[in-house]
Amino acid sequence: MFNWFVLLVAYLPFQIALNPAPLLEKWCWINPRVGFDLASLRVFVVLFFIVCLYGGVKSKVRSLQKSDLVNFQILGLFLFLVLICFSLIDAENTFWGLRKIVFFISIFPLYFLTIILVDNLEKVKKIARVLFIGAGLFSLVGLIQFLAQFIFSLEKVYGFWAINILPIFSGFNLGAMILAYPSWLVNINGQTMMRAFSFFSDPHMFSFYLGLILPLVIVLFKDRISKLLIGLYFVVFIVLLLTFSRGAYLAIIVTFLVLFILLWRFLKQKKLALLFILSLLILIIPVTPISDRFYSSFNLDEGSNMGRLEMWQQAGQVGLGNFWTGVGLGNYSLEVNSSLDYRNPVTAHNLYLDIFSEMGILALIVLLVLILGTIYYLFKSIRCSGDSDKKYLAVALIGSLVYFLTHSFFETAVYQPSVLALLMIILGLSTYVIKNNKDEVRPSPKV
Repeated sequence: MFNWFVLLVAYLPFQIALNPAPLLEKWCWINPRVGFDLASLRVFVVLFFIVCLYGGVKSKVRSLQKSDLVNFQILGLFLFLVLICFSLIDAENTFWGLRKIVFFISIFPLYFLTIILVDNLEKVKKIARVLFIGAGLFSLVGLIQFLAQFIFSLEKVYGFWAINILPIFSGFNLGAMILAYPSWLVNINGQTMMRAFSFFSDPHMFSFYLGLILPLVIVLFKDRISKLLIGLYFVVFIVLLLTFSRGAYLAIIVTFLVLFILLWRFLKQKKLALLFILSLLILIIPVTPISDRFYSSFNLDEGSNMGRLEMWQQAGQVGLGNFWTGVGLGNYSLEVNSSLDYRNPVTAHNLYLDIFSEMGILALIVLLVLILGTIYYLFKSIRCSGDSDKKYLAVALIGSLVYFLTHSFFETAVYQPSVLALLMIILGLSTYVIKNNKDEVRPSPKV
């Protein structure tokens, strides 16, 4: 079953869209009134989870210890689901919230699949390798898509992607919203350019996905630092910068600084630490679109920066007015504009404020405890474990979670199937490291 799981992991970024409305009307006599897009990844996760429970890994599930099934991460995910259900008690549109709950339930099983099927370091390395190669391939597509505008013109590339690529990977309904509220273009010093976003719906989610995967290269560098691997690392890193997502810029700076400290201090890997810290010099090379975009992050008079600060203030006020349960999962946009449809781009552009305003303070605390607690236990494993492979893995996972925490100050990415699925796998791999570290330091029973 593990090989099938590897295929599912390889499929993570593809997220080809399905439109089940015609099938529902034909076979179930249900008329959904309007078509809706469904990420195929969600369907595959649920189907694979069911097959695993009732087929290939049933005996393995039974052999799991109680500590495997009742751990810190599982309790956090369960509490989070319970609290978001409570948030719908006084919600204006309960159905919108239920749709998002179904979304979470369809992705969360990836965590359980990871802790069940990934049970040794070789499997961990294989998962990291598949994720990084996938990110590299999507980055190459993103690089070609970005460079094509300078060969064929921006208008032609934009039109080609909107007509031929977007409907396949995002669906017609989500695709229509993306084109109505375009984020594909960026204006830098008066010049309009198309960002890199590959097959993703927008550059912000693409950068989020790449940023979560980039630290996992440490696991691969542990075995061998080859020219091919370094080249692939720089392709992923440069394409992340070509998304021109300022949230990604700030998140990757924080992440690489953390990785620099951990690699230098605890793993004594000074060359690898310098690779990450020197990579950041690309951000500050003057007179380049990347550096111009980066420096604009600190201009509070810039239009989009001012707009984001206003959105944060508004979301904070909504959260304070609905402190305990929020306005209901999926209902924040109705507080901003009651005439909006379900598919709309209105968010706080800040995961923490989105959760606070929609689900309340308790859900926000649970999420923070889940992520920060996982980082804490991973850090303990770095200090306590005698296994260098596990130390490298722990450092890489800390990097991914730090990136998630930092970039989430500027984007709400948990509703993007590939990003949430990747987060579940990262949490699952973290559980593997934490559990094995506890087994390693637990004293042997006296004979």
